Amino acid sequence: MGSNSAPVVVDWNNDGLLDLLIGNEASAHGIRLYLNSGSTGNPVLTTWTYIQSSGSNINRYRCCPQVYDMNSDGRKDLIMGESDAHIYYYENTGTDEVPVFSGYEAIQSNGSPLDLYYGTRLWVNDWDENGIPDLLVSDYYGYVHVFMADLSGTVEETGVQIQTGFAVAPAVNPARGSLNINLQVPQGGNIELRVYDSAGRLVITKDASGLSHGSSMITIDAGSMAAGVYTVVATTGSDISTCRMVLAE
Repeated sequence: MGSNSAPVVVDWNNDGLLDLLIGNEASAHGIRLYLNSGSTGNPVLTTWTYIQSSGSNINRYRCCPQVYDMNSDGRKDLIMGESDAHIYYYENTGTDEVPVFSGYEAIQSNGSPLDLYYGTRLWVNDWDENGIPDLLVSDYYGYVHVFMADLSGTVEETGVQIQTGFAVAPAVNPARGSLNINLQVPQGGNIELRVYDSAGRLVITKDASGLSHGSSMITIDAGSMAAGVYTVVATTGSDISTCRMVLAE
């Protein structure tokens, strides 16, 4: 791979096998993806392709990639440090099984691109266990910095319009203290609401019985829940609808 190779182990295509993603020092080499053609007990990594964004290879000097679902949409994103000390975020606009990237943003801190001298390497981790991904970043001088994510940039959404058919949507997003959820019920019946945290753990189950057809709002007490991103799953019979909600402090 050349000098300063930076490997990441990840099941890139969701086939149950661990694959290998590798950055390196020479920007002309790009980021290599080795798909595992072997088995879980005997990985085989023989062929590779370059990771692309908007049809071109992602080329960054001393690139150190990581893979993480940064926006909690159920799809793996790409985030990387490099020699210029910035950290770049490539949002996955494809699927979790077939990631697609179409541009990038520089991660910001206090309104400006994060800048730590040069040679940044990073790890994504929910450092304070609030359901939001934080960053651990090292630099050339040997320091390790923790950058805590917050929700200050979240725009409040109100008056969400629900379309016809069975559907669930936030009444207010971000929420504080309680989750107010709009339900569109084309036919009366019993509905089960399940709330999952960003790690996929079931947090709350609530039964909404005897709802008539039309729109209704259900309130779930979130006083014992940590701030973070949650997925609400509503089911009635064979119908399922989901939405994402942000719980702010």
